Amino acid sequence: MVPRRQTSMMLGWVLLFSVGVRGYSDQTFRAAVYEHAPLPPNRTIVVTRQEALDYMRKNLEVYKTATEEAHGQNVDIIVFPEDGITYNGHTRKSVRPYLEYIPDPKQEQWNPCEVPDRYSNTEVQYTLSCLAKNNSLWIVANMGDYQPCQADDTVCPADGHYQFNTDVVYDSNGTLIAKYHKINLFFEFMFDPSTSKEAVSFETPFGTFGVFTCFDILFRNPVVVLMKEKEVSNIVFPTAWMDTPPFFAAIQFHSAVAAGFGINFLAANMHNPQYRFQGSGIYSPDGAVAYYYNNSVKGQEEGGKLLVSELKILRNNALSHNSPMYSSKKYNGTQAMGDGVFHADTFGDNFNYILLTESSGKARVCHNELCCKATYTSRDNFTEMFALGAFDGLHTKEGTFYIQVCTILRCKTLEKSSCGQGSRVSNTYFTQLALSGTFKTPYTFPEILLHGENVFDLAPSTTWSYNAGSMEAKNGFEQPLLSFSLFSRDYDNDLRLTSSCGNPKLTIFTQCLCLLSLLFSVLS
Repeated sequence: MVPRRQTSMMLGWVLLFSVGVRGYSDQTFRAAVYEHAPLPPNRTIVVTRQEALDYMRKNLEVYKTATEEAHGQNVDIIVFPEDGITYNGHTRKSVRPYLEYIPDPKQEQWNPCEVPDRYSNTEVQYTLSCLAKNNSLWIVANMGDYQPCQADDTVCPADGHYQFNTDVVYDSNGTLIAKYHKINLFFEFMFDPSTSKEAVSFETPFGTFGVFTCFDILFRNPVVVLMKEKEVSNIVFPTAWMDTPPFFAAIQFHSAVAAGFGINFLAANMHNPQYRFQGSGIYSPDGAVAYYYNNSVKGQEEGGKLLVSELKILRNNALSHNSPMYSSKKYNGTQAMGDGVFHADTFGDNFNYILLTESSGKARVCHNELCCKATYTSRDNFTEMFALGAFDGLHTKEGTFYIQVCTILRCKTLEKSSCGQGSRVSNTYFTQLALSGTFKTPYTFPEILLHGENVFDLAPSTTWSYNAGSMEAKNGFEQPLLSFSLFSRDYDNDLRLTSSCGNPKLTIFTQCLCLLSLLFSVLS
């Protein structure tokens, strides 16, 4: 790896002449994500711009330390979390002093560190740009964008401007390369959804990257647009992700997306375990390269974590070069599901389940057009309840999207009704597991969640394999199993709703939950 700091002029000239001053090779690059634990500001009142800056500079000081540490490890690109600078839970009015006008990098080239006075009130952009420039690395961060309405805008918000949840990208010279307005908002009444609905990508010397934020990960735009139309092979992902087992724990789902799409995925999460915000990672097509999950740390000084890993430079993803991701084994007519099938609510979805009663065996369960098959062997006789589940339908809790899921999971108690409640504890070891399903689309993601010291762990990439809609762990795992799942998205069957809450994917019931959640976050 070429060092960034040159100890002599001669050494610098030699490196520049031979390969150039950079931290990557022709085959690999070095990536970092930082899980940040911001302290909440006062979101119940509208502060001055100076007060907002005083707060944001505290977070930017932490970013500075993390960036300098990453520079010392020859990192090429670092990603920071969603809401890491401004925090979340604001109202539309209270967030306003935290926003900055961010110009369109497609319309003009701007290096805030070199030309800081081009726009007023851009102190955050100046700081991020200088961090990138002074440390010779790419920076991806999340902040708020203030955009005045054009005179002919017929849908301008009532207060005369737009407020966007925005990711910004700076190259290693500090130039603003890309900005992305979040398309799919999640309980974010302080922001407007992207008006352009544009999926954003950017080129680096070490590959093509797409950028999106948190809830975006579940929807065709921007995810599939980036994979199929722009053929990105890497994703940078600022997020404020709340763990929601059995399928949406941060490290579980983000690593599954990387494996399913065959991409590098850099996920930087906020750290606030009190409200289930935790779990960051650097993921490759083969699984987790590095991840951080710690639900026992709540303090800012203790909770932040820098992850650094070397990744292969990828030029394609699993969709762009037509590699088979799945093999749909469709069937006609009604298939008998057998005795013992029962139903259990699983994050709002009515799954069909069948218990795994023997320590070794085969099982099969169907729901609508999906049939799931499993083979398994446990190390000992079951003292905890495990079940094979299937769901094929429209998910409507906290968002509306069509899914197909096959899962082997631990039920929370010995009651069947608990099977979908997302257990966080397990003492059951499996020595062999295999799972497959009759999925309709190639967008299937392999999820494995194990019980570890800090509740959740991922399986080493050498212990399992995924191919064409089926997953296998021939020798099982050295830790107890929580869930072993195939989660598939059927974008063509998504129900398109309209809503006055800034997100067409939210149901009226969800909007009510959203208001309660927002009120709780403000009061807390």
